[in-house]
Amino acid sequence: APHKLVAIDCEMVGTGPGGRTSALARCSIVSYGGDVLYDQYVRPTAPIVDYRTRWSGIRRQHMANAVPFGKAQREVRPRLRF
Repeated sequence: APHKLVAIDCEMVGTGPGGRTSALARCSIVSYGGDVLYDQYVRPTAPIVDYRTRWSGIRRQHMANAVPFGKAQREVRPRLRF
């Protein structure tokens, strides 16, 4: 049923040596009807080495009000249960 469908977009940044490890930095969830169910910047558990701005659109200032990764997990999980 369409009311159970969502689209999820995750933007990633680089952490670890050379920024080669991908880490979640923004999560957006939209309903089938186009309603934004969740859109939040997420602070990775490791320091960001590469913002990958060219692809992610994410810059240092976006992280100022980012939620911790664990909180994002707790906020997203119920939005994916139908």
